[in-house]
Amino acid sequence: MANRPEKFDVVVSAVIRSGPRVLLTRLEDHDYWFLPGGPVTLGESAKDALHKDILEELGLEAKVADLIAVVENAFELDGVAHHEINLAFEAKVDRTSSEALVPGMEFRWFDSEALYDLDIRPPSLATVVRYGPDAARLPLQSNGLGH
Repeated sequence: MANRPEKFDVVVSAVIRSGPRVLLTRLEDHDYWFLPGGPVTLGESAKDALHKDILEELGLEAKVADLIAVVENAFELDGVAHHEINLAFEAKVDRTSSEALVPGMEFRWFDSEALYDLDIRPPSLATVVRYGPDAARLPLQSNGLGH
């Protein structure tokens, strides 16, 4: 990755559970999974941004609950260096649809046993997805940063 990231974002993500299942997403041309969500825009609260992203991407009404993890992450995507602060919240949705409304995105419910074999990014959020919010260690967990 480049020495200086080209893109910095504050993003929000949702840990959405339905019984023993967790909802994850991926871009169709990538082989790893991540939590639903997206960037926070200027003047928008984190919870409002997450509610909007779930509605736009899945057509689901979400009740965004507690902040359960904060992750600082650096990565490269399509040749662009990124640095992000990711705020992960627990959330509930009004139904268990997983049909994407955004072309190029795939959403899927996974049973908890299947989570251990998946490449979930960032890795520190994968721990929260697999083991629950008690696995989160606030304040920050960093991936790809520092020494």
